[in-house]
Amino acid sequence: MKATRAWLPGVLVALGCGCGTAAGAADLCDRGCLQDYVDRYLAALVANDPGPLPWAHGVRFTENGQELRLGDGLWGTASARGRYRLYVADPEDGQVGFIGTVFENGTPVLLALRLKVEDQTISEVETIVARGQFIASLPSAGQAVEDRGQPRPQFLRTVPDKERLARADLVRIANAYFTGLAANSGRNSAPFATSCERWENGTQTTHNPRPDTAGPDILAMSCEAQQKSGYFPFVTSIRDRRFPVVDRERGLVLAFAFFEHAGRLKELHLTSGEVVPSPVRSPTTLEIAELFQIDKGLIDQIEAVLNVVPYGMTSDAWDAR
Repeated sequence: MKATRAWLPGVLVALGCGCGTAAGAADLCDRGCLQDYVDRYLAALVANDPGPLPWAHGVRFTENGQELRLGDGLWGTASARGRYRLYVADPEDGQVGFIGTVFENGTPVLLALRLKVEDQTISEVETIVARGQFIASLPSAGQAVEDRGQPRPQFLRTVPDKERLARADLVRIANAYFTGLAANSGRNSAPFATSCERWENGTQTTHNPRPDTAGPDILAMSCEAQQKSGYFPFVTSIRDRRFPVVDRERGLVLAFAFFEHAGRLKELHLTSGEVVPSPVRSPTTLEIAELFQIDKGLIDQIEAVLNVVPYGMTSDAWDAR
């Protein structure tokens, strides 16, 4: 593990985002303030200079599950911001998430970002950068999302006060999604709205028929039908689940997890009675940032950023937190 304490700016510069002067950013930094931290972070990122930002002593920074020195990784190669920008603000806990595009040496990449703000300084930075695509036949994640241009409107709606769910309920519903996938043979499903759609690395993976698909066209199904199909026992487990950013005002939960695939299953026995080959035949792990938009207790929209990582990999910087 590489410690970030080797690099710290000499002066902690206040962001000037109207957060107040007393300690306790979780109480003082509202949605606009938290989004401003993201914008300033991204401006510094594409300038390849972390120096102007207010870093907490001992700040931790990870990229794709690896703890790095601030200024390393995408910090050295980012060249411009992209068009796609989706924010998730959690003023109650002083955390903010972001899914969007950044150009790396002129090529768009997809970025999932989480910042923790404490006492007007950034104490945690977690990033997942999808530079290619997890399925070779698809366009790169960055290009696909950049071409979309803007988030679905459901992610931007404000939930009326009387309809806002408690933090624990939002997390429970989001976690039900993972439970409905991991080693599930169709026995249960998360609570989905009929309008639910999922996009992964810029590709729609529900209600998106693929006529040339052999076997069941899983991408043509709804969110609920997929989980009830019995297609997902090849997902051996979904481990190290974390739900650090909960945006009650918009009904959003940003989760991080590892999808483990042991690769041992040769056949899948679907609830329809059909038997089909497993799509994963070797040990594989995916690191995922997954954003859930929850409407009236039902998962309505899903947006995911994912990478293939070494089998069995963990992210030691965050697993115990």
